[in-house]
Amino acid sequence: MKSFETHNGKEIQLVRCNKTSHIKIQFGSGGELPAALSGLFTDERNAELAINLYLDQTKNRKPKEQP
Repeated sequence: MKSFETHNGKEIQLVRCNKTSHIKIQFGSGGELPAALSGLFTDERNAELAINLYLDQTKNRKPKEQP
């Protein structure tokens, strides 16, 4: 299955759920997914659309300033 990379370098992977034939999204290195990417998808195309939408929305986001 395909994998994608966020703008800060984290890998996003598509994986098939073991119990069903659905697709789920996960970070390659682990971590909590944003709400837009959580849940199960019925096919690879819908999962890819969700990832691309998420990446487009976060493309211009500025990182949080640390004190």
